[in-house]
Amino acid sequence: MRNSSLPLISLVALLALAPAADGSVEVKPLEGGRYEVHFKHTPVIACEKVAVAGSFNGWNKDTHAMQDADGDGTYELKLTLQRGQHFYKFVINGSVWKHDADNPRTESDGHSGFNSVLDLGAGAPAAPGHKGDSVIDAEQLIHDPSDLSHACAVDGRKRLILRIHVLQDDVESVVVNAKPRPVGGAVAARPIAVVKGRTVWEARLAYSRAPSKVSYEFELADGSKKLAHPEGKKRFNLSTKAAGRFVTPTWVRDAVFYQIFPDRFRNGDPSNQPKLKKRPAGQPWHVDDRFLEEWGAEPSHFNFMGGDLAGITEKTDYIRSLGCNALYLNPIFKAASNHRYDASDYETIDPALGTLEDFHALRDAFAKKDMKILLDCVFNHTGDSHYMFQDALKKGKESKFWDWYFFDGGFPVKQTPKPNYRCWWGFGSLPQLNTKNPEVIQHLMSVGKKWLAEGGHGWRLDVPNEVDAINPEFWPEFRRKIKKQDPEAYIVGEIWTNAVSWLQGDKFDAVMNYPVRSAALEFMVKGGIDAKAFQAKLGEQLAIYPEPALRVQFNLLGSHDTARVLHVAKGDARRVRLAMTFLFSWPGAPVIYYGDEVGVNGGKDPECRRTFPWDPKQQDQATLSHVRRLGRVRQTERALRRGTVRFLLSEGKQCAFAREAEVGEKGRTVICAFNADASSEATLRIPLGELRGTPKALLSQRACKVEAGHLVVTLGPLEGDMIVLAR
Repeated sequence: MRNSSLPLISLVALLALAPAADGSVEVKPLEGGRYEVHFKHTPVIACEKVAVAGSFNGWNKDTHAMQDADGDGTYELKLTLQRGQHFYKFVINGSVWKHDADNPRTESDGHSGFNSVLDLGAGAPAAPGHKGDSVIDAEQLIHDPSDLSHACAVDGRKRLILRIHVLQDDVESVVVNAKPRPVGGAVAARPIAVVKGRTVWEARLAYSRAPSKVSYEFELADGSKKLAHPEGKKRFNLSTKAAGRFVTPTWVRDAVFYQIFPDRFRNGDPSNQPKLKKRPAGQPWHVDDRFLEEWGAEPSHFNFMGGDLAGITEKTDYIRSLGCNALYLNPIFKAASNHRYDASDYETIDPALGTLEDFHALRDAFAKKDMKILLDCVFNHTGDSHYMFQDALKKGKESKFWDWYFFDGGFPVKQTPKPNYRCWWGFGSLPQLNTKNPEVIQHLMSVGKKWLAEGGHGWRLDVPNEVDAINPEFWPEFRRKIKKQDPEAYIVGEIWTNAVSWLQGDKFDAVMNYPVRSAALEFMVKGGIDAKAFQAKLGEQLAIYPEPALRVQFNLLGSHDTARVLHVAKGDARRVRLAMTFLFSWPGAPVIYYGDEVGVNGGKDPECRRTFPWDPKQQDQATLSHVRRLGRVRQTERALRRGTVRFLLSEGKQCAFAREAEVGEKGRTVICAFNADASSEATLRIPLGELRGTPKALLSQRACKVEAGHLVVTLGPLEGDMIVLAR
């Protein structure tokens, strides 16, 4: 038992494995894996109030106010935090967010800035433990009930997901004892990943009626040693209201998305062509051409092909035939470019795509087939053709829109050779909006609400980190407004890296899941990593993202911003089909980038934005049939949409995991098996543990059997299958 009277120590003394603060934070170890943290901050600007916000309070700037009790200009606050890694910032005057300059330990916040880091006993261990030696290192245990990735309530608060980080290979079992008792009594936890030298054990507690509070302990065992955490008679106490604060849309768990770049999918109405010249006869192609091209022409950065909303409506049945019941639609609002991330009016459909009536026709056609529409927009910047920017350009400070942008260079506004106003990545055609301006905020909120009212079911938001860098309160306010109008609206952010800070219930439901894409491409498409590394990458996300976010992640293999998956596969369609099989087997919503299902190829922009080939002779029919089969299987097998993940095998180029129904839920267990070896077939012997059932392949007619507690199945080179365990 640790003595609670230990003296204050600096982070340097506490953290042997990580750099630490120099005077701004003092730490005092307490009993039970807790620490008293003394925050100090001396603002360099005049201020009325200072607060500390971080992962320990949901990044809420109003929860933990700091005080300058003696008037010396230094604001202070003492908090008791659990052992673990915590991130924080100081918030000055309720709006200025600053990392702790006196703490050299920082990590990118994903918003063009930094979070300060506290590793309270959470530095990477020097070495793993030894199972069966009857020794448990209590100092390495990490569990924080206030962290949604450690304790979360879902399904109307009738299900709790509890995770504890334990020194790798240190224990043989973990059990959760809770009051009130969940269904089945004590719940055994399962190891789901290894993160920074610790195994993450997860227990899933089910209740027939949602409790308001739950007290619990972890019981760890290794050899003859047993250890309770917390020790003694103490228990963790959890408010299920707080643990259930993050709610994501239910329908997304059953969704398969089809992403369309509108100009390149289908021309359904030749009367609304873009007002551009056609390419002169004999003029050679250039990457920066700006012409109205014939369908199927080589894409350039600025040319148009004539795709529109009517064309999408015409092909509703085709999209549905893939098993897709949701559409992710790249921007459709009035703009100068083919990608339309340079809006000239957020409230008007681009005439080259159609009219509001055409959008309503698409909405209605989809509604008849129970399909939904995810819209896309960028609120960080407009195009320089936007009426607001043009008004400011002409009138200067007399324009009511002058303060809607950042005209740092004053008037007259200069666009060339170098803009004297803020713009995205220095492109003068993309002036940055002042998202701290209340009028701008009100306008953008109204845009978000307007298009939901017109028939959208959510938003994919471009470069949201740029907005957050200007106004950290923008996205929380956007979420409140959108969810008030439609609690089931789906909000997706374009974040390319670890998105933990974006998925805390105050900003987004999900992000574009590029980390999982990267893992799938490396293992199945490029062949650059083995199965163990693949499982480790997948498992880490399962361990660090809150459960509500995992259920609705936006899982993709490619997009308008990446090379086509067939290009990455160097033209080997077998690799594409293998990766597609994984995509449809993993938790979250699969996303098909238009044309990937028929073998459209191309490198990065503009090549990845080719037109859809509607001639069946130009389509890869094998891949098309495979994707349709995947869609049918995912729709039939509930566990593929709503089940948990259990890793079963990861050896060399072969891996397998189970998707199994939650306690109290319906659904057959499905084993998802993959052979990423490009040259050899493999006979997989997959340990089933307590899983039972008669195996049947769902994607093929291949034979499979259960033998001595193992599922035995042979997969050809670059093949995968889903095998149901029928009762």
